[in-house]
Amino acid sequence: MMVRRVALTRNRGRRRALSPTLYSRAVVCAMCNITEADLRLWEHEELIRPAAVVRRAGTELALYDDAGLKRARLIATLAEELEVNLPGISIILNLLDQFPA
Repeated sequence: MMVRRVALTRNRGRRRALSPTLYSRAVVCAMCNITEADLRLWEHEELIRPAAVVRRAGTELALYDDAGLKRARLIATLAEELEVNLPGISIILNLLDQFPA
């Protein structure tokens, strides 16, 4: 379920800032071919964090932006294809975070 769409509107001659696209946990899991348990574990291990958390009817809905989706794909690749364990993934991500994109 995509939560927000990117839109550019004109409001009396002024452009409104683009809203980032936010994805639910289920969408991120489907796009990265991972389980929600994997994603929750990565959150618990502080490898990834949601861009926003929305509270509705007593539940919390974690939402991820494009950077979060990209990071989840990277973690999935490291874990599944390269068979790197969680501590190794943490080290790799910390090193990558030190360099500008």
